[in-house]
Amino acid sequence: MSAAAKKDGDKEGGRWLGGMNKGNCTCTKTKCLKLYCECFSGGKYCNDDCVCASCHNSLEHDMEGGARYEAMSYILFRKPDAFDEETRKRLIPKDPKTKVGGKKLDDKIPSSAGKTKGKAGRPKKNANQARIKLAASRHEAIEFFADEYPQLAIDEQRDYSELAGAFTKPLFEEPSRPLEIAYSQQKKLDYEKKIAEQKKVDMAKECQQFREKLQEKKLALSLANDEVKECNKKLGAWTRKVFDLELEESCEWNKNYQKLSAFKQQYGKIPSRKSQDEEEKSLSVWLDSVRHEKNVGDDDQKKSNATKRSIDDHPHRLQSLEVLGVKMGRRKDNSFETMLQKLLEYKEEHGTLRFPSDDLCEKSKDLELQALQKWVKVQVLNFRSRKTNPDEIRKLRDIGFSFEKWCLSKPKRTAKKRGPSKQDETPESTDVTENMVV
Repeated sequence: MSAAAKKDGDKEGGRWLGGMNKGNCTCTKTKCLKLYCECFSGGKYCNDDCVCASCHNSLEHDMEGGARYEAMSYILFRKPDAFDEETRKRLIPKDPKTKVGGKKLDDKIPSSAGKTKGKAGRPKKNANQARIKLAASRHEAIEFFADEYPQLAIDEQRDYSELAGAFTKPLFEEPSRPLEIAYSQQKKLDYEKKIAEQKKVDMAKECQQFREKLQEKKLALSLANDEVKECNKKLGAWTRKVFDLELEESCEWNKNYQKLSAFKQQYGKIPSRKSQDEEEKSLSVWLDSVRHEKNVGDDDQKKSNATKRSIDDHPHRLQSLEVLGVKMGRRKDNSFETMLQKLLEYKEEHGTLRFPSDDLCEKSKDLELQALQKWVKVQVLNFRSRKTNPDEIRKLRDIGFSFEKWCLSKPKRTAKKRGPSKQDETPESTDVTENMVV
């Protein structure tokens, strides 16, 4: 068709039937419904000067349900600041899933328009809330004064929540001023309600996700606990096997332990250091060395030598000795009755309550003797300080203990340059009289 034929041809709504004109815009594939169309983005209709094909940017498509109206509503939803103020006021933003002409109007439209972004530019979960809020801001309620419109006063004493979803659309297209104000107030609150509902939905989804994750973590924790129990069971079995095999290995400690076990099975007692039998005495010395090793490990927690081995590092050895009735380390039971019983045993064994001197006690390396001597000294000091219980004093006197005749050790005086006296000729074995009870 020639230009003259087009000029003389039939027109419909100011548009050529052929769909081709010379003018401002030159759209050929988008029906002039995209923002890069100068006429469409400016809020104007295409005119006879435009060179466009299959144009829908005309008055006949600018009604509710029309292609132009729907396209602009969709763009306003995604980009609330599009178009001029007059156009924004008469349009209602619609959901981006709205279809026009059988196709979605989301191609080549900025997807970030109206969205709020989080880290790394990703849209937040409440992006839909933000779009609803932005759309609601374009439909602000009309401000008014209660004195000017008394009929708009709200009864806040009664609850009309059941009517929140009853309103669908305005009944009057040209309402009175009070009704127009009421329409605007109702529309604004309707948008606020949508925001709150969307927030509620998002929170419910997050709570559900948290509950599901919590159940998953609980299940994983239960499985981990079962795995730990199973590992402990197997590890304990192998540890027991290692301990048993270590006690069977050939070494000096295991040989002494086997001798001790045979002695206990034959005589039913623990070897004593005061025995005349050399084998029994050697076993007793070995037990004292084991006790001393444990005591050193207890007292010196910060060892100077990191490679130093202690009996505490091998608990199965301690357990094996305890099974035989060996009591390791210092006596923790230092009660009065226990120590009194030890003092009686000492008297029955030695026939006296006289104790060796401090030096001889230390040289003997008898831990029980040293502990008993220190306990007796404490009782004497408490008696002299009047701190001892009268019942305890009576019990000590009943076994022949004399507080008055107990002599505490005194520092030795330097010998004067003179001839030997009778006291100097006293043999070293008589040093037991330094600390004694008569």
